[in-house]
Amino acid sequence: MGFVVPWIFGFILYKKEPIIVLLIAPIGMTVAFILNDWGSNYFWQFKPTFRDLSLSALPLNMGFYPVLSSFLIYFKMKKKINTIILLLCFTLFTTGFEGIGLILGKVEYFNGWNIIGTFISYLMAYFIIYSYYRSLVKHNILKN
Repeated sequence: MGFVVPWIFGFILYKKEPIIVLLIAPIGMTVAFILNDWGSNYFWQFKPTFRDLSLSALPLNMGFYPVLSSFLIYFKMKKKINTIILLLCFTLFTTGFEGIGLILGKVEYFNGWNIIGTFISYLMAYFIIYSYYRSLVKHNILKN
């Protein structure tokens, strides 16, 4: 679910704007791997749990997060939405999605982690991805 379903939408975006997916999905995936590897060792765990704790997040790291990152930049480029509002909307959506996982028992928090920490971590991740996009614009790889 965390890989196949997002990439159905990712493929639709790819057909429409391949350069966005090709340039943004890898950074979205990278940020997801870094944050989830760190977080799954200290603050949260996705279900099912494996001996390698970061393996539980693999479908999300390779599907959900890179596709959302691509859509973030697509909306920024094509819809001309205010950056702060866009970052907050994507952060709230992703935090809400994880909140549902928390309620359903698919995510477990520990060591004092909570949904506010989750919100902040997603906001940081999306800010990193947006900063990468700004760098691509600065170097004339993508257009503003």
